[in-house]
Formats: sequence, structure tokens, C-alpha cells
Amino acid sequence: MATPALSLVDRQISVRLFLLSFVCYSYFYAGGGWNQNAQFDLTRAIVERHTFALDGLQRSSGDISTWGGHTYANKSPGASFLAAAPYALLYAAERAAGTDPDTSIVKTFNCYVCTLVTCGLTGALIPMLLFRLARRRQVEPLWAAAVSLLLALGTQLWAYSTVLMAHVPSAAFLFLGFALLPETNDHPVSPRRLVGAGLAAGTSALTNYLCVPALGVLALLAILRRRRTGDSAHAVGLCALGALPPLLALAVYQKITCGGFFRTPIDTMDARFVSKQALLGILRLPQWDALWGITFSPYRGLFYFAPVLLTAIAGALFWNRSRRAIAELRLITLLIAFWILFNAGFNGWEGGFGIGSRYLVIAIPFLGLMILEVRGGLRRLAVAIGALSIFFNFAAVAVDPQPSGSIPRPMEQYILPLLFTGHFSSRVPITPPWSAATFTGHTSVNRVAADEPAPFVTAPPDGAASEWASFNLGEPFFGPGHATSLLPIVLIMIAGSVAIVRQASAG
Repeated sequence: MATPALSLVDRQISVRLFLLSFVCYSYFYAGGGWNQNAQFDLTRAIVERHTFALDGLQRSSGDISTWGGHTYANKSPGASFLAAAPYALLYAAERAAGTDPDTSIVKTFNCYVCTLVTCGLTGALIPMLLFRLARRRQVEPLWAAAVSLLLALGTQLWAYSTVLMAHVPSAAFLFLGFALLPETNDHPVSPRRLVGAGLAAGTSALTNYLCVPALGVLALLAILRRRRTGDSAHAVGLCALGALPPLLALAVYQKITCGGFFRTPIDTMDARFVSKQALLGILRLPQWDALWGITFSPYRGLFYFAPVLLTAIAGALFWNRSRRAIAELRLITLLIAFWILFNAGFNGWEGGFGIGSRYLVIAIPFLGLMILEVRGGLRRLAVAIGALSIFFNFAAVAVDPQPSGSIPRPMEQYILPLLFTGHFSSRVPITPPWSAATFTGHTSVNRVAADEPAPFVTAPPDGAASEWASFNLGEPFFGPGHATSLLPIVLIMIAGSVAIVRQASAG
């Protein structure tokens, strides 16, 4: 029996999930920082200079590497490649209109648009894909919609869809590759679907090195699902064919920027980020303090900032008991465990400035798959915990999803005080220490622009470029930093969620 096709109502709900997520993600722009500035610098270098070298641009970020007398971003290049298309259009239009694209305020606007296309759009794909997968697996439409909404608005997908970083695009492409894999009972299988699955997964690896091991897991899943139909080798071959172009692009990029097809920016990056006794300069045995820090701590805990994800544990216990389903669960769990242990052994496990563990964002869609399996009264508990998760993540994205790495309890000491009072205690250890006096307001407090490595390096504190370094789309109407600027998106969230839930209930 083939996998049931999605009904018209299911397709409508999935589109509404995408649109609501995209509107929520696009409403906020979190501003500059080392990671996103390095990504944007590479995009600018590609479009403006037709090179990967950041020579002359690297002053905006410390996330750089050097090779052959040139400076490069110490990132996997996929996010910058994706941003190059919208930036090329912006750059051409601005040049034609006589606008200088090198001014700080224009660069901020351009980086926002690139973030919108690269991270906002791909991030909005995840709840849509999760709902469609759930319905293909015959999960009730109301629960499928509820989990998709909780993932979209109650996890760090929201925060990292507002900054030009690799985490959300790589999560979206990897999950798309998973979603495109045929189910066991799908026969015949579309070759285009299999090539598409490989292309999506390969693009995730081009965007984020942590997705490279996932390619092997997806190949095993393809074998597992197609073993009974006898076409597993054919399925894996077509997936590999699709993955080849982005992997070749990554190899060529590394040859140009690092000196070898299999040499990564880790080998050539700034010595400040390298530990002499660590494997590859960055890896050691997982540390207990780091493991606590990235999971449950109020500092960078994935589950602290999104407690709804804890219900994935219950979902795993309710997982379908068939042999194939259990094998699939084991592979997904193994992949998530790898990401957790890698992060716990990484010498920069805290991820600099940010909320939650940004290196574990790629695991969120797969944790969502587990939450779909929750049964009975635990669903009501998941929704209740999910409401808290939505509040936490809304507060973070509204105020600043990039709190200083020196703040031990950013939600309590930084985000909530700013949201409710417009300022936080001068005793909070923020980096740089004098920024406590300037990071004020109820919303969008980050003052780091897209062309500076620290606040006010290129823009004065009282200038427009600094004030609008981060923003939400309500601030031009209600005033920068004003709490009422959040009212439109709150109304959109409520109205959109109610509409989706009602349609799913009726279905």
C-alpha cells in the first residue's frame, strides 16, 4: 500500500504554517556579530569582487582564516552562497539607482534581506515539512499542526532565522533530504525525488560541516526503507548523484581557500580558536560542564530555552514498535547523540553570543519528529510546556537573541529585564562592559552593525546606523526600542495560530 497522498486541506494547512512562520521570522532582524558578518562579507566578496577572499572586508569580524596571503571566512560557505543571489540583485539595483551599497545603513538593509531569503525562507520550510511528514504518517491533523507550530515559534529556529548564520538553512536542507526519502511502501519511486533528497542533504553539508555525518545516516535510512522492495542500491545511487554537485562545490571552495580539497578552514583559522592539545585543534573528550551547558543550563541549554523539546523523550518511548521504525529511531537518535557529544567536546561549545546551543539547531526538526509520537494526556502537557517555550523564544528574538557570552543567565539577567523595563542591571557581566549603558530599550537592543566587529566601531552610539543595527518591522511606526512595536506580530501570531488550529480541527 502506497503512502496516502495529502488532502487539499492538508496542503492548505502546510502552506499556512509556512506563511505564518515566514512572517514571524521576517518581522525581526537581530543585527550584526562576528559569525553573520563573516558570512555576509563572503557574500559581498563573491558578488562585488568575484572572489572568495575577504581582503579589506575582514575588519567587520574576527571569524577569519588566512591562506596564501589572503583572508577568508572560517565558515562553511553554503549560507554565503545562498545569499549571493538576492545580494546580486540588491547590489545591481542600488548601483543603478545611485545608492552607495557601502554605507553602514545600506549594508544593514542588504544583510537583512539576505538573512530573510537565506534563513527566514528556509526556516519556514521546517514546520511545513514536519506537518506534511506527520500527515503522510497518518498523525492526526490537529496534533500535527500543534507540534509544527510549537517547533516554529517555541524553539531556537525563530532566533536563528533572524541572523545570517548556517544553522537554520542547514537544518532545513537536511530535513528536506529526510522528507524526500521514499517510505518503505512507496513503489514505484520517483528518481527525481531521490536525486532531490541527495541534493538537499548535500547542500546541508555545504552549509554546515556538522551535517556531513548525516549523509551516511540518510543513506542507511534509504537502504532500510527500500530493502523490502529490492531497489535500495538504486535509491542510494540516485541520492549520491544528487549530493555530488554541492559536495564538489565544497571541495573546490576548500582547495581555493584552504589549500586542499579536504582541508577545512579549521586548519587555517585564527590561532585564538585553536587548542594545541585538541584533535584537529578543536575537539577533546566531551566535558560534563559543556554537556550540562548545552542541554539544561540557563546559560546555553537547548532544553532550557525550549523546554517543549523535552517531550521528544516521551515521543521516542511511544515510537512505532515495528522493526523498521525502531531501526529508524535508533539512527535518528544516534545522529542527535553525535551532535550533542561533538558540541560537548568542542573547544568553543558555548557558541559565542547566542541563546541555547546554536550547534544543536540542526537537531530540532528531528526532535519534532519524536514529539509527533506523544500520546494521550502527555499531549496537553506538551502544549502547556510549549506555551512557556513560545514565550521564552519570543522574548529572546524580540530583545536580542545574541546575549553576551559573559552573561551566565541571559534570560533572567538580560532578556526579560530589557523586555519589561527597557534596561538591565549594571552588575550583569556583559562584553564589552560599557555596553550596558547603550544596550537599552524593550526590543532590538543589539547595536552591532553588519560592518563592525563590536558596537560603535564604525557608527556612533547616537547615529541611525547604530540605532537600526537591529530592528523589528513595527519600530518604524512605533519608535525604535518601543514595546508597542511588538503588538502587530503578537496579533499575527495569535490570529494565524488560531486559524491553523481551527482548520486542522475541522479536518
